[in-house]
Amino acid sequence: MEKEITQSGSKVQGKISYDQIEVTKAIEEELKLRASSVTVPGFRKGKAPLRLVENFIGREYIVDRAIDRLVNEGIQRFIKEYDITPLEIRDLDFLEKGDGKPLIFTFVIDTYPKVELENYKDLISDLTWEEPVVTEEDVDKFIEGIRSRLGVWKDVEDKKVVEKGDYVLVDIKDDPSKPFDESRETGSIIKIGEGILSSGDDETLIGKEVGESVEIKTKFPEDYREESLRNKDITLYILIKGIKRLELPPIDEEFAKRFNYQSVEAMREGFKGGIYRERLAQKEEEMFQLMKKRLADGVKVDIPDIMVRNRLEYWKRVLYNNREAPEDFEDKNYQYALNDIKATLALRYIADKESLEPTEDEINRLINSWKVRNVTEEVRNNAINVIKEDKALRFLLDLVKNKKGEEEK
Repeated sequence: MEKEITQSGSKVQGKISYDQIEVTKAIEEELKLRASSVTVPGFRKGKAPLRLVENFIGREYIVDRAIDRLVNEGIQRFIKEYDITPLEIRDLDFLEKGDGKPLIFTFVIDTYPKVELENYKDLISDLTWEEPVVTEEDVDKFIEGIRSRLGVWKDVEDKKVVEKGDYVLVDIKDDPSKPFDESRETGSIIKIGEGILSSGDDETLIGKEVGESVEIKTKFPEDYREESLRNKDITLYILIKGIKRLELPPIDEEFAKRFNYQSVEAMREGFKGGIYRERLAQKEEEMFQLMKKRLADGVKVDIPDIMVRNRLEYWKRVLYNNREAPEDFEDKNYQYALNDIKATLALRYIADKESLEPTEDEINRLINSWKVRNVTEEVRNNAINVIKEDKALRFLLDLVKNKKGEEEK
């Protein structure tokens, strides 16, 4: 067997040639293999003469199976000799084949691309880091949000006429033939002035009294969640059932103890730390995405199409849980998937370059979080790669953060 190889980036073109003697030998071996397992009428299994077996099975079938075996064995030996990690073997093309002929064929192997990104520090050198700041006003706003969620709606008994800024309990319908739900215990609470569907469409309620019904002509907003209803005109029929006020819980020690704090001061400090951590995580994630984009732009090697398609298939499984994805999903997300793969390969290169190796404890902890029943070598390698990518991102983030500290000195 003779082999030829031509490599361009992550694409390997191979050519394998068997002479006529090798092909003939393979055909004879295939015939013997078939003869040992086939039963020819009049003979015990595996005891029929080879020529009878050949006539019984068919010469063409034996030749085809022998050629298939030569192709498969040849490509596997090719992969091993040239130390190739194949992603996909494709474009098999026979230049010559047949009974009594040499076997010559070509093929293409897409390999795992090798990324070397020596200038990765330069790619992020202009990025800057601003530490999140949490003010006392931020804490006040956060606490007010909690109080609003814990508040209890009470009737404003001495008020019957709706004014701007009031909270009003209403029943809303779009079919005039259906009766209103007049119960004072159920309905929707709206704030007059904020609009129902569109800005200003609730102004008709101003000056109306509790118990009155009002007809409002409005339209769905242009960014409405259901696309078919966007900007569509609609008539709403509204029954005013009551005017409400929100009774908020006081900010005292009892309020603090609801959240496992012993004092209001401790609660405020705890909330402040929580807001900071949330903002920090958000800013770090934004920085991670920006750094990954820079890395992807810096990767110039060709990425095999099969890698991108596999990534898209994985995303579809995760996002749609085996439900049918939109027809244009791959077209819309192809470039994003390509950049994601480039960034991933760059991060793994950085992790190797900076010796950012995961510990056994980190690997086991991540695998346990996946709740995998059968921990295969593939699962373990996936965990290692995920950790290396995260460590590389953290390493780059520290470079950006430390740069700001050095500049301030």
